[in-house]
Amino acid sequence: MSAKSEAPLWIAVKQSRYLLILIILTHSVAIICVLMLSSDFSLMLCLLIFVACSLFFQLYRYRQGFYLFILRHSAEFSWQLLEKDKVLAAAILGSSVVSAWLIILHVQIDNKRRSLLVFQDAVPAEIYRQLRVTLKITSLTEH
Repeated sequence: MSAKSEAPLWIAVKQSRYLLILIILTHSVAIICVLMLSSDFSLMLCLLIFVACSLFFQLYRYRQGFYLFILRHSAEFSWQLLEKDKVLAAAILGSSVVSAWLIILHVQIDNKRRSLLVFQDAVPAEIYRQLRVTLKITSLTEH
């Protein structure tokens, strides 16, 4: 089967529990580190307020679906990012990270760089496997 006749790969990234756990865990570690500081109480209080504000901001973004997107790959159009009824051409950068439970995609869209997180639990297992394979194959052929 030729590459041009293959069906495009659609990756609809949903909410991830792993991402929620990561947000809570990193902020919890930051709070513990601030509490272990032997410094002025007012400095500790300011740092705790800063970490708490960051936690609430990240949880707000998570609830509002900030981390949801659709990624499409086809031989004709290469990579495309679909967000809020916009189709954007995306170039996957070589600094992207592909692992068994997390894919960090560094993309360039209109001369701007972004990072997209795809956790294993955010897409069906077969789609995640196909994405990993496609990223490994395309990263070898595009350099």
